[in-house]
Amino acid sequence: MRIVQNHMDKILGGRSVVRDHLQWKKIVTPTKLFIPSDNISNAVFSLGEGVCLDIVILAVDCDKSTVRLTFELEKSSQLKCVILSESCKKFDVSVETILKGEWAISDLRSFFYGKNSDGQKLSISQTHDAVNSKSNVISKTILDDSAVSEFYGKINISEIAENSNARQSSNNILWSDGAQAISCPDLHIANSNVKCSHGATVGAIDDDTMFYMMSRGLDLPTCKQLVAEGAMLSLLAS
Repeated sequence: MRIVQNHMDKILGGRSVVRDHLQWKKIVTPTKLFIPSDNISNAVFSLGEGVCLDIVILAVDCDKSTVRLTFELEKSSQLKCVILSESCKKFDVSVETILKGEWAISDLRSFFYGKNSDGQKLSISQTHDAVNSKSNVISKTILDDSAVSEFYGKINISEIAENSNARQSSNNILWSDGAQAISCPDLHIANSNVKCSHGATVGAIDDDTMFYMMSRGLDLPTCKQLVAEGAMLSLLAS
């Protein structure tokens, strides 16, 4: 079953493919990037005032991959970052977003499909250091066999970051008793005039949904693929 690769045309649409190893990049104009995880290990992106960055990080069929990303957002800049991983034995990704300017917006989405003994560790840090800044994190995982997913989400809101809005959610679907999902939120809030929320879900697709799909002539592997594709496409569409 291939989830990510089946939708590469949709994922790539309008994005420039980064083929050289990337460590630092200043973004001064609206930019769309597509970066395989092999081409990025420890990179810093600095978004200038009013700039928009749309970036996709992809990890597929890797034995071991480590990615460290830092995004610095100036006034009114906007970040949309999507991380997609599938069939990775060990994928360790850390993302730090620093909202330095007022009205800066950060939107981070992650999708991981793991099977066999695949594993992903996702560490997210959202630091609000300006008024009226906004951040959103959504992590979705589909785990089968003995796959493991770890999610560590940290929200930091400084004393000066009044009217900030920060959200995190971690949603996990387990298709076997051997699969494991770990979600650990961590909130540090130094200003009372803010909005901050987090949530996590772990469970299986309900029996009625699976029965409905299979009653329409679909076998179990096809049902699982449709559920996984729906989870990933919902991240890309929103």
